[in-house]
This record gives sequence, structure tokens and C-alpha cells, in this order.
Amino acid sequence: MSAVLDQIMIEDVARCCPQQFLAFHQCMSKPPLEADCILEQANLSKCIKSDVPAFQKVHSLCAGKLQGYEACLKTNKGSLAKCQADLKELRECALGAVSK
Repeated sequence: MSAVLDQIMIEDVARCCPQQFLAFHQCMSKPPLEADCILEQANLSKCIKSDVPAFQKVHSLCAGKLQGYEACLKTNKGSLAKCQADLKELRECALGAVSK
């Protein structure tokens, strides 16, 4: 399930934000001491939020699940293990959103 969702999201990001996606990927390919990709990450993030239909669907249709997952992470000091159920619900919602 998660591989399908990941593939859908990556393809949508690459299609809708090609320059930002490529710039971020190229920056991340640099050696760790040379890679300061904050600007590229910010540009990609901005494009995703405004131009990627799959992200907009997920953000709109799964807002409650996203808030639940974020609340779990805050409550559990970022423990991914303790928030697996919330993450699973969020990913199921997201897959349903992008599959419509």
C-alpha cells in the first residue's frame, strides 16, 4: 500500500514541480558537507503545497488524520513506534484520497 501511495505522490510532484524537484534532488546528491538544501527544500515545499493535486486532496480529505498523527508525535516526543497506528490511518486515508 505505501509503495503505491509513495509512487503516486512522487510522480505528481515530479510532474507539477519539475524544476524544484530536480534542484532538490541534485542538491541532496552532493556530499554531506556541501549539501545545504534549505532553499531547494523550501522551494519544493512551496510548489507542492500550491501546485500538486495529490497533496491538495490528501491535505483536504485527511486533515483530521494528519492532525491526529501530528498530535501523537508531539505527545510521544516524536516516537514513530508509538504512532504507527495513527500513521497507518493517515496513509490509508491518503491512498483513498489520491485513488479517487
